[in-house]
Amino acid sequence: MTLTTKMLIGAIAANPAKYEGPGEYRYSIPHRTIYYTSANSPDPKDNEAWLAVPALNPDGSKRMEHAFRNFVIRRWKPSRQRELEEFALKKGWDLAMELKYGGGALEDYEADEWQVVVNRELERMSERFIAEVEQL
Repeated sequence: MTLTTKMLIGAIAANPAKYEGPGEYRYSIPHRTIYYTSANSPDPKDNEAWLAVPALNPDGSKRMEHAFRNFVIRRWKPSRQRELEEFALKKGWDLAMELKYGGGALEDYEADEWQVVVNRELERMSERFIAEVEQL
């Protein structure tokens, strides 16, 4: 199966990147496909050549939390920053990054702005990974 950008972006976005925990997405070099594996449920392709698929927000890394906080500081008024910080203290930054409709803190236009940043990062990560695969 050919590696597509859409498939790769989905794997990067959903990748917990913790083989010993919930698992991780990998790219099988001989099979030229993405697969999911974990220590609890290893895939036979683990015994062949593979590359770890990058993760947008690896479990426990708080990578997106840090990115969101920096984004808020650069883009939104101090009063809105304080509102989001108060929300995050009560319910956490993971929820603060979500739309109000889902229990989060963001208005539609704010979520749209944040989504542009997230999508840009997913595209950058997928392009870098595809270039790495092509060099094999």
